[in-house]
Amino acid sequence: MFRYLSPKEGLVEAGYLIRTDRRVEPSLDGQSLAAAKGGTLRIDATEAEPGETTELTVSDTPQDSPVPSASASAACPDSGAVDVVLPEVSAGDSVTDTVAKLTAACLQVQYAAEESDGSEGAVTKVEIPTTGSAGTVQLPRPDESAPGPGDKVEASVDKAATVFVATPAQTPSPSDTDTDSATDLSPTPTDPASPTDDTTAPATTTVYGRASAPVRSDPSTAGVQVSSIAAEGEYRALCFQHGEEVSAHGSVSDIWVKLLRRNGETGWVTATALSGEPETLVPTAC
Repeated sequence: MFRYLSPKEGLVEAGYLIRTDRRVEPSLDGQSLAAAKGGTLRIDATEAEPGETTELTVSDTPQDSPVPSASASAACPDSGAVDVVLPEVSAGDSVTDTVAKLTAACLQVQYAAEESDGSEGAVTKVEIPTTGSAGTVQLPRPDESAPGPGDKVEASVDKAATVFVATPAQTPSPSDTDTDSATDLSPTPTDPASPTDDTTAPATTTVYGRASAPVRSDPSTAGVQVSSIAAEGEYRALCFQHGEEVSAHGSVSDIWVKLLRRNGETGWVTATALSGEPETLVPTAC
């Protein structure tokens, strides 16, 4: 899973599935990596400078098991355009079956997550870039006038088709109507809604987001996500605590900061996602 900032689209998360019966050895910018639980690699390049390149290399090690055959035909061109007869794709389809249809049509495939009420892990839609006036074709087609199954389009071999995979939508708790965004976090002192004259309000320190990151129920990545912060956002911090060590956003720290939320509840964010030195962000220990 790649996470990066696009000048046109903002924050982008793109996923790629590698199928092999061999053991893979990934490296990032020449440094060896250990695959995370479940064989998943998450690369956060949101802190990269403009023009800076982040390179992920995945090499395999031969095993005793047979090498799987290629998904696409050997007759597929390496670049340029190819005529594609659009396959039947419906929301809820198997990702494996959908990818098989696309690769059989000589298309490269990339993945993206999309919140959906449908079955988790199933297809929600497919977008296929074309070289003609149709632009990007979507399946299932959004309306009867758009290209659909059985229609022929000229697709770009150099651009990957995107398979959107369903992820569960965040379910608000009874006392929290916006748990999946930064708007439920308590306003900073610069917000006129902030209770600046309330002597009973807890003492807080203003902190600033370095990058987008989840706010969790506990000072650990295992904690349930209850909200999130955004880059350059301002938030009210109550105190800090040592917890799980996190390597992200260009730094490593076991410090977690407790944030005050609008609904009166609190949540924890890793100090690596906040601007400044983790050890000096908040003066008070929890």
